[in-house]
Amino acid sequence: MSKNKYYLPMKGIWYIEFGGTKKKNSHSWDIIGQRYAYDFEIRKNNLPYHDDPTDCKNYYSYLKPIYAPLDGWVVEVVDKYDNTHIREDREIINDCKDPRGNHIIIKHKHNEYSCLCHFEKNTITVKEGDIVKQGDILGKVGNSGNTQGPHIHFQVQLGIDTDNSKGIPITFENAFSKNKRIKKLECGIEIEGK
Repeated sequence: MSKNKYYLPMKGIWYIEFGGTKKKNSHSWDIIGQRYAYDFEIRKNNLPYHDDPTDCKNYYSYLKPIYAPLDGWVVEVVDKYDNTHIREDREIINDCKDPRGNHIIIKHKHNEYSCLCHFEKNTITVKEGDIVKQGDILGKVGNSGNTQGPHIHFQVQLGIDTDNSKGIPITFENAFSKNKRIKKLECGIEIEGK
């Protein structure tokens, strides 16, 4: 369990597409850094998009702002990839060399690192070496990297290497479901950061 208490990196009501503390909810349980990762998206009528699902602009999460989940030091920024194209069947694909796409890694106290992935190209507002405060805007949701549609991927790990550093369950400070505060989030529920 994380020693730090993290804030959800977005505002408003979002859906947990994948993630949590159980193997059955994870899309990457066997990748040690992503074991307790979350994929967040906005849904309406139980869908993350309206009209044509192959157009990023039709996704409710697309270009929504993403915020620093906790005070920290920005140790890695990648902001060079175009969005991955979306197939009609929404199969997960990757149009760039890095499955994280455009991403940010922030070092926090207790040697915990948060990693946020799939930003829209040229929307990231921080650079390596910056100090961020919880709530600072980091960028906007895109569809870069290994995706099936615009969403934000969020994980916390015990090192900078997102694949080989041990991922840890995240303790959340401000997560609510139906106005009830929750500390452990699991996929398939709507949550709101307050």
